[in-house]
Amino acid sequence: MSGVTTPYAGHTVRFHSGHTTAQYYVRAPLGVEPTLDGLFDATELAAGLRLLRVDLKDVRGVNVHGTLEPGLRIALVIGGKSDVSYGDRRLVLDPAQDQAARGSIVSLKRRESFFRQSRRGERERTAALTLSTTWLQSRLGIDLTHNAFFARHLAARTWTPSQQAVTLVEQMLRPPELSPALWRLYLESRALDVIVEALSCFEPKSVSSLPDATAWQLVRGTSPTASLRERDRMRMCEVRDLLDSAEAESLSLHDIAQRACVSVNTLQRHFRATWGKTVVNYLRDARLMRARVALERDGATVGEAADIAGYTSAANFATAFKRCFDISPGQVRSRR
Repeated sequence: MSGVTTPYAGHTVRFHSGHTTAQYYVRAPLGVEPTLDGLFDATELAAGLRLLRVDLKDVRGVNVHGTLEPGLRIALVIGGKSDVSYGDRRLVLDPAQDQAARGSIVSLKRRESFFRQSRRGERERTAALTLSTTWLQSRLGIDLTHNAFFARHLAARTWTPSQQAVTLVEQMLRPPELSPALWRLYLESRALDVIVEALSCFEPKSVSSLPDATAWQLVRGTSPTASLRERDRMRMCEVRDLLDSAEAESLSLHDIAQRACVSVNTLQRHFRATWGKTVVNYLRDARLMRARVALERDGATVGEAADIAGYTSAANFATAFKRCFDISPGQVRSRR
């Protein structure tokens, strides 16, 4: 991009140059008024791993053009609508009313053009990761051309991310104030967890076929799931899908363990090893995410959002909400 920062109306749109895996430029109608109200930020997290953060409103109707190098593109849309094209392959991610987010993964075997379009007044909240072939091969340890999905140029899939992945994107879009080095590390840690979910649950065959390693080992470099068998890990993916459904609200921990054909102790141990949190904490975060969606999309009051999250005290709800998202419920509602 042009390498400039343009502040206006209390917001900032940041355009970063030096993005070697993905280069972008903006086309907008002529005029002096702002074109985008919010955040459009491309950051290199590590060699071959780039993050594009979009959290904005299109003021005038803006097209973003770009060029992507070979690798993988993983995008999660947690608000608004994303309408993008990779070459002649168009992907529209528009979460339905009963979905908090939509995700996509696209395989790029060669350099390809990128095009994002939106209309005046449209909003979008997206985190998109670009993984170069060098990064993939160094972290995964295999030649991805042997996999049927990765070997096809512009092969694409979509999926519904977990509530945990949605929370990770929220944290990437609104990170805490940190020193530059810690800020980058904070974003990278969340990005790696998103990659783990995309590769292990969205496209499980692409990961389970890898020799002598789990997705977590391959991507993170450390492995809380190293002691789990593939069957146990996939069972925890099924448990997570159950927790993301409305059905889980009426189930006890014992019921969930029975569904998974394991004891409560085994459920807790395996779930925490796979997803980094207990079943109870996962459900709590999912309810908080539903409360946030109600605040942002439906205009719910803080009290109504507290009820959705299962809190009888608005003060306790606000404390838990701020701890989870680094922003207060009132601030989220005021941005609507």
